[in-house]
Amino acid sequence: MMILVSFEAQLMWRLLYCGEPGRLEEPAVDYGGLLDGMEAAELMMLMVKVQERLKDLGMGVESLTEPVELFIDKNYSIRMGGPDGPMLQLRPLVKTLFILFLKHPEGILLKQRDSYRSELEEIYSTINPNTFREDVKARVARLVDLQDNSFSEKASVLNARLEELLPEGIAGDYQIHGYNGCPRKIRLNPLLVHWK
Repeated sequence: MMILVSFEAQLMWRLLYCGEPGRLEEPAVDYGGLLDGMEAAELMMLMVKVQERLKDLGMGVESLTEPVELFIDKNYSIRMGGPDGPMLQLRPLVKTLFILFLKHPEGILLKQRDSYRSELEEIYSTINPNTFREDVKARVARLVDLQDNSFSEKASVLNARLEELLPEGIAGDYQIHGYNGCPRKIRLNPLLVHWK
């Protein structure tokens, strides 16, 4: 919930306090941590002001539900909206699956997931560096085993977690989608994913 509040609050601040009344742009001056100390009631008032501002500019509230960029560093920390934006917190194996799908926007056929074993091991080892090599291999082996339900479980957990963390209306762009016999994929535009 903290990611959602932090992300929306920063976005709203930028919409309200930009340079010219008729334009939406990032302010020249940072908010200086002011939002961090705001109570829920103050954040709600900020949301109301933003909705009024968007109406004045001829824009609907749906403009707050556009997918935002992801910034992913070499340790696979995921930040939303900018390199210093709020961090997306996911459990290691769930995050491993998310990173794999972000790296393969063309999609992944579930029956061929074993061919991604070494890549999954590398991602998981980077995300969870203190895990013994044997444990990494065992956990990834379960993910790629066609007889094991681990892959589907982790994908379901990822999709549910994104639903909890992201503003309403954009979670679907970050979730894993697909039908049997077709590649599963994340439909987020790959140009919105920045790798450091």
